[in-house]
Amino acid sequence: MKTISLKKVSAVAVASLGFGLLSVVPANAAATGACTVWSVSSAAKTTSINLKAVTANTNVQGTTVGINVGITHVALGATGDTGACAYQRYSAYLSAVPTGGSVAVASSAATTPTVPTGTTLSVTTPNIDIRQTTTEVATTAGTVTATGAVGLAQFTFSPTKAGTYTLTVWNDSNVDGLVNVTEVTQTIDIVAVAATTLAPASTILRMAPTGTALTANPEVSDAAYTTDLDAVPRSGPKAVSTQLSQVAVIMLNADGTAAGNLHKVTADISGAGAVDCTADGTAVNATLRSDAFTTTGTNNVVVCHISADGTAGTGTVTISVTDSITGVKTKVGTRSFTSYDSVAKLAVASTNFTIGRAGYSTGGAVNAIASNKFIGSSTNTTAGVNSTDVSTPAFIVAATDKNSAAVTTLAVPTIKSSDTAVITGGTCALDDGSNADYSSSTNGVGVYNCKFDTASNAASGSKATLTIRVLDPADLTGVAYLTTTVDVTVGGSIATETLSFDKTSYAPGEAMVVTRTAKDSAGNPVYDGAAAPAITFSKSVGGTAPAASIYVGGKKSSTSSKGVVSVFAPAVAGAFSMNATSGNTAGSALTASSSVTDANAGLLTQIDALNAKIVALNALIAKIMKKLGVK
Repeated sequence: MKTISLKKVSAVAVASLGFGLLSVVPANAAATGACTVWSVSSAAKTTSINLKAVTANTNVQGTTVGINVGITHVALGATGDTGACAYQRYSAYLSAVPTGGSVAVASSAATTPTVPTGTTLSVTTPNIDIRQTTTEVATTAGTVTATGAVGLAQFTFSPTKAGTYTLTVWNDSNVDGLVNVTEVTQTIDIVAVAATTLAPASTILRMAPTGTALTANPEVSDAAYTTDLDAVPRSGPKAVSTQLSQVAVIMLNADGTAAGNLHKVTADISGAGAVDCTADGTAVNATLRSDAFTTTGTNNVVVCHISADGTAGTGTVTISVTDSITGVKTKVGTRSFTSYDSVAKLAVASTNFTIGRAGYSTGGAVNAIASNKFIGSSTNTTAGVNSTDVSTPAFIVAATDKNSAAVTTLAVPTIKSSDTAVITGGTCALDDGSNADYSSSTNGVGVYNCKFDTASNAASGSKATLTIRVLDPADLTGVAYLTTTVDVTVGGSIATETLSFDKTSYAPGEAMVVTRTAKDSAGNPVYDGAAAPAITFSKSVGGTAPAASIYVGGKKSSTSSKGVVSVFAPAVAGAFSMNATSGNTAGSALTASSSVTDANAGLLTQIDALNAKIVALNALIAKIMKKLGVK
């Protein structure tokens, strides 16, 4: 500890501690009415000083410490001047601090000030003055007792190091900024403990949509900034100040508590984009390549807002935190985002249905795919594709810019048919990415769910090519299109239906692929979405028997498009069959047969062969022994 010991502090030394000297106003200064000019009392009017630490103090390094001041005082007599009133001053300094600790002291009003009768309080850092309120009338003597909650006023300081701080308060009766031997003094020791250490590695970074409000500040996590949101790619047009996203930076201490100790967050942009860091989630048009924000009070969360800067491409924001105690700056993580250019390409990303039904729409052109309306989902396994109450798109179109980044086009793509007598047209809708299980896009950018409409008189087997298009923004004449195509056909209702196994026989428990096939009266595959019946088996099988579903391309397999097997052969040897009821008008019974090979049959055959070899060997041995005369 560094100790400052003095019997009389020079004016220079006091000034260096942050104290200012107040000029003494002559007692005969001109004034009118109530007191507007004060002069120092001709003699000390304080007999003792009492000090008490404010109850709310945490005494933690880097936080403010408050000391309430109390006094025992005698009356301030009449000044003998009708225009001036007397006053008394109280000042303070840190007479002992840890090496490198704070030295500045400020003054402020107490939480609940207690002012001697007949006086007013003037608090001007770093001094506390009590002043007569009326000329020619003496004040009342008395005592102000400081507690953790009340006092005449208070002195404050912020310990910058852990250790013991000694605050000395004195009645500067002659207002010379010096502690004189005749002036009343009092000291109090404050022990400051080290602040909990910031743990940069524990800092939480979460990216979310622009404008996402913080749940609280300070906090140790934020319900609004979830890991699911953080995983969603963020993008938007490259136009300057387009708000793309924002990153919440939640700083924690080593013990997992909120690190509210005036730490600083720095955000640096590389690639496209701009950044601006603030204390909350209110959206900001960011314009900076680098920004820093220092927390205030007990706050431990900073939000760094990301905007486009006119450049198309990927941008990365690098987040660092600087410990306010050690001054050490540490990189804690990065988040990436994209600002896209004008659309340059359309492509059919995937196709679910290509066989339409005359007089119906196939698929759903919806913004938000609903799981309970998604064809093939566990909650909607038999719903018709050709229904208005469906959200499975017939096909999905992706729009990208020259950098292959997803682009939301200025106008939604339109559909033009090569033969309106077969397919009248169709519509598309931007997928909003709101359904975590079924959305076509992950972030609601540049992916379109489309359906097509079949003419009411379209014949089975008839065909059309659908052209999906948007105006090409690169064409200044405004007539050229960017296009992509998909071929579709027409199918009728179920006329014939069959079941089939992929093998004539299986080993016990072997994986099976069973297929349902349906054709219309013209021999063509039935329309996509026609109901496929549930299947039962004559013997208990492994896995799950195929439930009712739909036909796509005229077929429905028990094995998924990703090769996942769902049904296995019986464990018992012998013949077995699978059965269903056709969806044709006759409701025909459907059957297919197979068998399970006896697992022991091969072993028995091997044993019989071995026995035969043993018999032959014994005969040969007997013949040799006979020739040798061995009996």
